[in-house]
Amino acid sequence: MEKQEKLEEKKEIVEEKISVKEKIGFALGDTASNLFFQTFMLFLLYFYTDVFGIPAAVAGTMFLVTRIWDSINDPLMGIIADRTNTRWGKFRPYLLWMAVPFGIIGVLTFTTPDLSLQGKIIYAYVTYTLMMMVYTAINIPYSALMGVVSSDPLQRTSFSQYRFIFAFLGAFLVQGLTLPLVNTIGGGNTDVFYAKVNQEHQIVITENGVGASKLIIKAKKDKGDPLTHKVTVNVYRKEYKSEIDTSTEILYLPQGFGSYTLDPQKYFKVNIAGFPLTTEVVNEAKGFQGTMTIFAIAAVAMFLITFYTTKERVSPPKEQITNLKNDIKDLLTNVPWLVLFFIGIFSLSYISIRNGAIIYYFKYYVGNSLASTGFMLAGTIATIIAIMMTEWLSKKFGKKKVFMMAMGFSTLFSAAFFLLGKDDIIWMYVFQILGSFAAGPTAPIVFAMYTDCADYSEWKKGRRATGLVMSASTMAQKFGWTIGGALAGWLLAIFGFKANVIQSAESIKGIVLMMSLIPAAGSLLAGSLMYFYKLDDETMKQIEFDLNKRRAAEA
Repeated sequence: MEKQEKLEEKKEIVEEKISVKEKIGFALGDTASNLFFQTFMLFLLYFYTDVFGIPAAVAGTMFLVTRIWDSINDPLMGIIADRTNTRWGKFRPYLLWMAVPFGIIGVLTFTTPDLSLQGKIIYAYVTYTLMMMVYTAINIPYSALMGVVSSDPLQRTSFSQYRFIFAFLGAFLVQGLTLPLVNTIGGGNTDVFYAKVNQEHQIVITENGVGASKLIIKAKKDKGDPLTHKVTVNVYRKEYKSEIDTSTEILYLPQGFGSYTLDPQKYFKVNIAGFPLTTEVVNEAKGFQGTMTIFAIAAVAMFLITFYTTKERVSPPKEQITNLKNDIKDLLTNVPWLVLFFIGIFSLSYISIRNGAIIYYFKYYVGNSLASTGFMLAGTIATIIAIMMTEWLSKKFGKKKVFMMAMGFSTLFSAAFFLLGKDDIIWMYVFQILGSFAAGPTAPIVFAMYTDCADYSEWKKGRRATGLVMSASTMAQKFGWTIGGALAGWLLAIFGFKANVIQSAESIKGIVLMMSLIPAAGSLLAGSLMYFYKLDDETMKQIEFDLNKRRAAEA
C-alpha cells in the first residue's frame, strides 16, 4: 500500500504539460545555429583553401589555435550565464542580445578582401575568432536553456528530439542550398574576369581583377536538342601562378595576363564542332558572401522566435550560495558528465574530419563537386527520420543502449567507404543513408544526458549549475571539432593535397581514408566509452522523484 502511494505521489509530481509550439520555438534556435555551424563544418575549409587562397596546413593550424580559445570560452560563458538574473531569466536574454552580432560577423567571416597572403591569414584569424566568440555567447545559453525548460527527463528528451530534428533541418538547408546559392549569387559576377565566344568558336577571357572564378561552358546542337553538354573550368588568376595549364578543367593564368583565348574543345569529351556555345562566369567569393547574408538574416529571426516562445521553469535551490570553486569541483567530480565529456571529444573529432572531407572527396576523387549536395541531403534526410524515433527508442531500450548500438552500426557503414571506387555512386549513397540513419539518435541522446548530469549534480551535491554543466559539455564538443578541424587540414597537407590541381595517388588515398577508416575509428571509440556511463533510466526516475519532492517542499 505504501509503495503504491509512493508511485502515485511520484506520478503526480512529474506530470507536466508543455506545448508543441514551445518545443518548435525552442528548436528553431538550433536551426539558426546550424545555418552557421554546418556551413563551417562542410564548407569553411574548402572556402579558405579553394576560394580565399589560404594553404590547407595554415587553415588547419588556424582552426586549432582559434578553436582552443573558443573551447576555453565555453565554461566562462556558462559561469556568466549562471550568474545572470533578468526578468527574462538566466539564459533567454542572450538570444536577444547576441542575435544581430552573430549574423553580422558570420557574413564578415565569408568575405574575401583583396589582401596579400599574410593579410588574408590575419583577416581569417580575426574574423573567425570573433565569430566563434559570438557563437559561444549565444549558443551556450541556448544549450543551457534545455536544462531548465522542464524538470522531467522525458520532457527534456522530447525537447532534445525536437531540437535535433530542427538542427538537422538547418543542416538540410545548408547542404541543399549552399552550392546552388553560391552559383546563383556569384553567377554573372565578372569582378575577376569576363568571357565571350568569338567568331572562331573560341572563348576569350579578359582580366578584371585578382581572384578565382568558375567558367561554365555549355554546348547545345540546336534549340530542339534536349541534350546540353556542359563543363566547368576553374579559372585562377593569382600572383604565385606563372604558368598556363589547359590540360585539365583547371586553368591557371599569370598575374596581368590581360586576355587569353582558350579552345573549349579541350574540355569536352564529345566533339562540339558546330555546336552553339554559351558561357557563364561564377564568382564563388561573392557567392559565399551573399549566401551567408541570407543565412544570417534567417538565423537572427529564428533566435528571436526562440527568445519569445520559451520559458525557464527550473531554478537552482533557493539556499544555494554562488560559489565558483564549488561549482567547478562539483563538475569535475561528476563521473557521468566526465564520460560524456570524452565521448563528445571523440564524436565531434570524427564527424569534423569526415564532413570536412566530403567536398574534397567529390571534387577530386569522384570528379563532380556538385554531386556532394545530393549526397549530403540524402544523409540528412535519413538522420532526421532517425531522430524522430529517438524518444520511442529511448523509452523502449534506454538511451545508453541506443547510443552504443547506433555508434556500432555507424562505424561499419563509415568503414565501408574504403572499399568503394570512384564510380560506385549508388553504394556511396546507400552507405551514407544507412550510416546517417544509424547515427541519427546519438546527438539528441547525448544532449539529453547532459541535462541528466545537471540533475545528478543537484541530487548528489545539493547544488545546480546548469549553465556550467552545459557549457563545459559544449566545450567538449568544440574540443572535438577543434581537433577534427585541425586534423582535416593537416591530413590534407600530409597526404600532399594542393588546391585546384589533379591530385596525386597518395592524396586521393588520404581523402578516401578521411571519408572511411579514420572517422570509423573515432565512432568506435566514442561508442565504447558509453559503457562507463551509469545514469540509466531507472536511476534517473529515482533522481527525478527525489528532486521534485525537494522542490515541492521548498515551494
